[in-house]
Amino acid sequence: MNKQIAVKTREKWVDDIKVIACILVVLGHFFQSMTKASIMPENDLYKWFNTTIYYFHVPLFFICSGYLYQKYSKVNSLGRWRRNVAKKMLALGVPYATFTTATWVLKKVFSSSVNDQIGGLGDTLFLHPTAPYWYLYALFFIFLVTPTFIICSGLFIG
Repeated sequence: MNKQIAVKTREKWVDDIKVIACILVVLGHFFQSMTKASIMPENDLYKWFNTTIYYFHVPLFFICSGYLYQKYSKVNSLGRWRRNVAKKMLALGVPYATFTTATWVLKKVFSSSVNDQIGGLGDTLFLHPTAPYWYLYALFFIFLVTPTFIICSGLFIG
């Protein structure tokens, strides 16, 4: 798909929703770090704001991701599903591994200055993903175990 066709087929409303969700993530993490560092009090307004953000932005990201996956990932064979999983591993796995490793290194180097300690690198990458990268980890496994409608109907019918 060339760049001109990709621009024409983009759905602006999905991009707008993702921007709103990203802003909520940044605000949520900012206020959480401010309260953990005792710079800001953990009062009822903070608790309401934090709870509201987390009840809202994570489902919003999953809805956008699921919608785009169903729309653009037409899978009708096991081979195509494997290619799709490999594509998702690259698109989600590389940023996840890169940023998780960078965060792990920084938390190890500055361990006396961080709010939350971190385990071993292998444990962090494969078993206990760190915030905020757990989303990429979870999304990959959801894509892995949730085939598109076309593959479901093709496997059970054909």
